[in-house]
Amino acid sequence: MMKTQKKLQVSVLSRAVQGALAAMFVIPAMAFAAEPTDADVAFIRKPTNFVEIGAAHVSTDAAKFGEYNGRNESGTELVGNFSVRGGDAYQGGDGTMRWGVTGSDLGTTSRELGATVENQGRWKIGVGYDELKHVITDSYQTPLQGNKGDNFFAMPTSFGVINATATKTGLAANPTDPVMATVPGITTLNTLAPGARVLTATQQSLFRTEEVSTTRKNTSFNAGYIFNPQVSVQFDYNNLKQSGAKLISAPNSPQTTPLPTTGTQWHAEAYSILMNPTNYNTDTYNLALNWNGDKGHLTASYFASIFRNDDDRLTWNSAQSSGVAGNAKTAACAAGATSASCYYTGVMSTAPGNDFHQLNLSGGFAFTPATKLTGGVSYGRNTQDDSYITGMPEIGVLPMASLDGEVVTKHADLKLVNQATKDLALSASYKYNERDNNTSSRVYTYAAINSITVNDVAPNAPYSNKKQEFELAGNYRIDKRQSVQVAYNYDKTNRWCNEYADAADCLIASKNTEDRLGAKYKLKASDNVSFNAGYTYGDRKGSYDFDARTPLIGRDNNVVPKNYVNSQNFPGYIAAPYAERKQDLFKAGANWQATDQLDLSVEGRYAKDKYDSTLGVQDVKSTGISLDATFSYSEDAAVSAYADWQNRKRDMRIGGASNLSTPAGVGTNTGTTYAALIAPSNIWTNDLKEDGYTIGINTKHKLMGGKLELVGDLSYSFDESSYETQLGYNPATACNATNETACGALPDITSRVTTLKLKGTYQVDKASRVAMAYIYQNRHTNDFYYNGTQYGYTSNRGLPTNEQEPNYSVSVVAVSYIYNFK
Repeated sequence: MMKTQKKLQVSVLSRAVQGALAAMFVIPAMAFAAEPTDADVAFIRKPTNFVEIGAAHVSTDAAKFGEYNGRNESGTELVGNFSVRGGDAYQGGDGTMRWGVTGSDLGTTSRELGATVENQGRWKIGVGYDELKHVITDSYQTPLQGNKGDNFFAMPTSFGVINATATKTGLAANPTDPVMATVPGITTLNTLAPGARVLTATQQSLFRTEEVSTTRKNTSFNAGYIFNPQVSVQFDYNNLKQSGAKLISAPNSPQTTPLPTTGTQWHAEAYSILMNPTNYNTDTYNLALNWNGDKGHLTASYFASIFRNDDDRLTWNSAQSSGVAGNAKTAACAAGATSASCYYTGVMSTAPGNDFHQLNLSGGFAFTPATKLTGGVSYGRNTQDDSYITGMPEIGVLPMASLDGEVVTKHADLKLVNQATKDLALSASYKYNERDNNTSSRVYTYAAINSITVNDVAPNAPYSNKKQEFELAGNYRIDKRQSVQVAYNYDKTNRWCNEYADAADCLIASKNTEDRLGAKYKLKASDNVSFNAGYTYGDRKGSYDFDARTPLIGRDNNVVPKNYVNSQNFPGYIAAPYAERKQDLFKAGANWQATDQLDLSVEGRYAKDKYDSTLGVQDVKSTGISLDATFSYSEDAAVSAYADWQNRKRDMRIGGASNLSTPAGVGTNTGTTYAALIAPSNIWTNDLKEDGYTIGINTKHKLMGGKLELVGDLSYSFDESSYETQLGYNPATACNATNETACGALPDITSRVTTLKLKGTYQVDKASRVAMAYIYQNRHTNDFYYNGTQYGYTSNRGLPTNEQEPNYSVSVVAVSYIYNFK
């Protein structure tokens, strides 16, 4: 079966069904997973080899449909799978040698190959190779010249420049502005100059479409040797090469080289969406020594991960100018210019290389048959010392040649289990995790993207944290039909920065503790009916330093480190992950074997998080219900139906300031102490609601004495996100145009997916099978995000990419021949 990865969506069942069905158009040679049978045991002793070959045809291109399964383009491709095993340990032999070679999905970009050979009970060696292509989009457009995976993108010399300054009616404009005068549609200087929203026909013709994707290729080697029944060693090596690119938003710097002495520069806060190269190489090593005794076991291991990036930077041209007269470069590069010197060259660093090494020790010991102890410790060190990119006009004098980063990780866990009586089991556990960031903290000078001078400063903050978890649990069997489980958890998290260059606390939330108490009850009411219910209560507390000066409060045009507190948030705001919170969680489920043929089940979940902060997230509620029914109307035929609903609602309360604030100026938040901060002059609320529904039916039949097996599955899923804001600039009045600039709900974001899967396998003879499959999938997405990527609808300072919503209707037909042999 194909490897499949899926993005997070609202409905858990929805994403599982969508991902699985989208990938299963290649006929698996193995039967559906089931409990081990006599045939399975026979297979282990004497496996059946097989070779499957065929063809699959995809009706149309669809990046989202083929996001991970390799079927993103229309056309016909190979269906290839095989598994061949041998050795004198099989076929009833009396030897200990086994070998095997396997391959799957060979006609796609999700192919796998592997081979193993072993002397049973002594040693084993294996090699493997697999690929996985992630298709991100096939509708991305850009005028920049360069290929996917390149680290330099040049603007065509004939593109000209874009005036990124909007001049509105009634505002002053410079009549000698050479760029403003060349913008299409500008007849007077007192009209709107839309900048990137209005491109000439020549500029639009220079846009090209590029598939954006990454391809991962894994090569692996593993070996194991058993010295004796107590001692063995295992070694694993994996090399991961990743090529291609991912989309990234990059700010186009306002600077020119040299800096202009008059006029202006390439426009501040303009941006481009670029193909960030992923020319990565990662080597991982794992060496483990194992010991097994009569009462205990112990494993000592070493793990290493070495990451390298072939590119240290991404470079591109920007054509977005401020268009104000007086700058020689702007005047020389009016729209229609044909010189590459017209464009500012932007540079940003790519992911730096790093090394990670870790030592691990784990084991367990049985004091008595009823009392067992398990645990482990580990120590890891992660370093990053790539040199900084120098010569960038946005950067001042660097305080160091490189980050000189070092993070030390420590872990320990211990668990004691005791079967106190036949009906009572007790356990106690402790976990310790620490991330100690020993990276040096320095003050860096730079130019913010809305500034023209290198005079903004900020320190880097080496965040560290330590988390401790303690749990006591007990499971008591009341009688043969009833049991109850109770557990108490205590979590404590501390956060800090080592040697923070700002000489102050770098974090507002320095500590959180949480107590959780839960209970679960199980009842087998009868041989046909079972029930379970559980409840968990959580209470999280926090310790806060609102006078802390975080590195996230920078403002441009300041030459000293910032001393504004509370991240320049209004008093009363605490970020949701650190805010004090009370949580109630309910779970319940039931199963009813109504008849020998009919089985029904239902599961439900409800959670409520209530946050104790004046501003920020106020509460989160989530609900989920799943229904499942299976009817087996004969030994060779069954039908199942399922339904799932997931809902989540988040309410937020935020403070802000506006020109309508009374008195004027109240709400600015630049105090040097928390006590000096002023409460916001207005409050606005925001509600986020997410819903996910999935319904489906599947069936399985065996006909013609079991020679023909038919499987069908039809499913429909609907996911929706809605986002509503209420702005109350004047608390004394209702939501209206006089007091609010925006109010109400944004368009709903929706996704509808319908999937039909049909599969038939016919047993021609004892050795041969013919398989046919059909998959149809229809997706309709409505997301207003894509409106802002189109010609004429981007922001004034952003180039369009013309990306399209992932809507498609795709059919896949597959036919294959499977030959089994001994």
